[in-house]
Order: sequence, then structure tokens, then C-alpha cells
Amino acid sequence: MSNTKNKSGNQLINQVSNTTTLIFIDFEAFCTTPLYPSEIGCARVQNGSIVAMLHTFMSPTNLDAIKNSKDAGQFYYTKKITGIPAPWLPQFNKCKPCIKYEENLKQFGELLIQFCTANSTELKNGLGKDINVQIFSEFEQNDDYVFLAKGIDLENKILSKMMGIENKVVEADDVHKKFFEEAIVFENLHSNRNFDFCDFHKKVSITNLDKIKHCALDDAVYLAKLYLHLEPTKIDAESVETLTADVIQNGIVYKDDEIVIEFIE
Repeated sequence: MSNTKNKSGNQLINQVSNTTTLIFIDFEAFCTTPLYPSEIGCARVQNGSIVAMLHTFMSPTNLDAIKNSKDAGQFYYTKKITGIPAPWLPQFNKCKPCIKYEENLKQFGELLIQFCTANSTELKNGLGKDINVQIFSEFEQNDDYVFLAKGIDLENKILSKMMGIENKVVEADDVHKKFFEEAIVFENLHSNRNFDFCDFHKKVSITNLDKIKHCALDDAVYLAKLYLHLEPTKIDAESVETLTADVIQNGIVYKDDEIVIEFIE
């Protein structure tokens, strides 16, 4: 395994050029203090292309205690950002697959390392029913990998404190500046394009593209595409179905401020 635990920022950035496997990773969270992760998305890059993706939702098990505590408000607030309902609500049943956790995610951390290192044949067998893995091409086992993300505080905290993975996450924009002498262009990060959404977010249509919901898988894959200088596909805003009323239609429809979300059956 590539050890990045005790390396400085510059050492981590320089290591990327000598690493053959890059793991673009993104977490969403119901709450950051205390820490309750809600979703993970990863894109594995080898030989200049995305060869595999990983995704799952996450939910704590002590739901009764949380929903009756002062922390419950954060769960409702972050739904406006991610579209992920609080896990004690019936709508959360649509968030699949899902990992349940108590105090930590160390068992999942072991599976995440398998995703980062195993060959394509091994990963084709999957990592369990609670984790979605997609394989796009054949690749060999490789224990030399580096995590990259946009904004690394949450990723470092979850990996180290909850999963027992001490490898530090590298800021993707810093690496891009180092090797391409320019920053990654994040214009239209969540608008004016097609998305690599998980199955849950694929069923979401939103009236205001400027307030599009964060999806961990989409964020990770889009960052990988930007880093690899792959052109994101644009989306025609007129093709997005809009809703104008807070009503039930084709499933569950509810409204947050100016954003209408529809879960299509």
C-alpha cells in the first residue's frame, strides 16, 4: 500500500507523479460535528482513464437518539445540499445500497482498500450487496495508490477517524497546479452538464440547476474527468423536467425553498 501518513504537502503532491493508481474520492455527511457520513463516491484512475467506480450511502444505527437530539437539525439542513433525507424518514429507503454503522466504518475501510488495490477480475465479484462497484476496463492489482479530492478535510477525517485508513488525501487542485501550471476550472461544477449520478440522484429532477444537489459519486467522477482533461458533457436545461407545485406525483415530491425534488418510480 502507498503510505502517505507522515508526508508533507509537497511530498504528497510529488508522489502523485510516481503513482500509477489515483483514487478520486468524495464524501457527503449528514452532520460534521459529531461526524455522521451519508455517502461515498470514488473513481479509480489508471493509465489515464477511469477504470472503476464505487458508491454507497451510509447511515448510523442510533437513529432514535439522533432524531431526538440537537444534532437532528443538521440532518434536515444538509438534505438541502445533498438531497439525501434524514435516515429515519421513509424517503431514505430509496437511498440504496447503504452501509449501516455504529461508531466506526473500519470494516468498510478494508473493502475500500480492496477497491483501490485489487485487479478488475477480483472486483467484478463485487464487494458485497451494500456497495455498488462498476468496472469499465481490465486492470491489474496495484498496491501503489493515492487519494485525491476537492477540499480534503472531511475526507481525511472520515478515512482516519472512522475507517482506520491513515493515508492522507491530496488536494487535487494543488496537484493540477503543480503539473499543469494552472488551476482546475470548476465553472459549472453543478450545472449546465450531464451527470454521473448514483441511481438515487438519477431519479431527481430539479427546477433550479444552480442549486443542483451534491452527489458523492458525481463529484468524484467529475473531478477525475476535470483532472484528466476530459470534456464534461453539457446538458440542455430545457430537457430537465420542472415541477411547479408541492404535490405527490409519480412517487414522493417535496419542496425545499425554491428547489423541487421528484423521486421518479
